[in-house]
Amino acid sequence: MSKGVTYSEEIECRRCQNFAAMRVIGSVSDTITHYREDGPPDESGTIYQVLSCPKCGEVTIRSGFWHDGMDREDWHGKVIYPNEKKGVEGLPASVEKEFRAAEQVSTISANAYAVLLGRVLDAVCDDRNANGDILHKRLEDLATRNEIPKNLADMAHKLRQLRNVGAHADLGELTDDEVPVLAALCQAVLEYVYSAPMQVARVEQLLENIKAKSPEAECA
Repeated sequence: MSKGVTYSEEIECRRCQNFAAMRVIGSVSDTITHYREDGPPDESGTIYQVLSCPKCGEVTIRSGFWHDGMDREDWHGKVIYPNEKKGVEGLPASVEKEFRAAEQVSTISANAYAVLLGRVLDAVCDDRNANGDILHKRLEDLATRNEIPKNLADMAHKLRQLRNVGAHADLGELTDDEVPVLAALCQAVLEYVYSAPMQVARVEQLLENIKAKSPEAECA
């Protein structure tokens, strides 16, 4: 570490999920000095700290309470930017692994992100025992078996096509503008296949519990 440069403790970057010490590139104090009749004045308030991720270079901002009786290493702010990414519920371990790997490169390379999201689709097909020797056929098989609806299969095909662009330079190049589209396409597939059935099961269980406690509810 360079002399004169300050680093945080190891924290996770919400952009690329890298876990490392981050360089402190700025801080702002919003503190108040309290004067007392029976003792020396003391200072306390909120500290805002701006950090730079050593992997992706993106900024993290955190804040926390501080008072002048604290040692520097005692202060650990809470990350307030960027917002914490919401995961997709119900993913099997194999799909979760590929999904997290893709998320780690989403802010680094749109092309790499598209390629790794293609691996997510492959993992979904493996998990759902899709038939076919290529991804296109496997997605069609899932649609035929109503594992995913036809319009969602069409969306998955769009993601597959973008994956091909990301993987082959002669087909073109993806940019950061395509990253939100890639993320939305993949999330739609994952939420339909895994999260939606989980939510339905929760509602059904809730209704069963209500019926068990109140027999009249069944007649309503």
